[in-house]
Amino acid sequence: MQIMTLKNNNGGDLEKQAQQALIVEDYQAAAETFKELLEMLGFQADYVMSGTDALHAMSTRGYDAVFIDLNLPDTSGLALVKQLRALPMEKTSKFVAVSGFAKNDLGKEACELFDFYLEKPIDIASLEPILQSI
Repeated sequence: MQIMTLKNNNGGDLEKQAQQALIVEDYQAAAETFKELLEMLGFQADYVMSGTDALHAMSTRGYDAVFIDLNLPDTSGLALVKQLRALPMEKTSKFVAVSGFAKNDLGKEACELFDFYLEKPIDIASLEPILQSI
């Protein structure tokens, strides 16, 4: 687990445990780039490439944020977020829909199930407000 050292107002060190993020993205290059971006912004990140792998990861480890591509090879992002929210240990994660489509195209159910929406291509200006809310 990564520990970040921050400076308080008096110049002393504060230690903060890095927040954990899971990326569910079937395109490996995009997943790796997104992982690097999250790590650059202070998160510890893992990625998986299918809904099945996401269910396994979430059942063995807790994450503060879960970024889910809406178009996965084995399931839809909408079906996956329903399954993840139903896990007995899952109570605190924030779920972020990630898509190349506009938010208006998501539909009411998706907007209710996801905490945030992030449009591809991902940029820091769109990502930072989400990370600050987690």
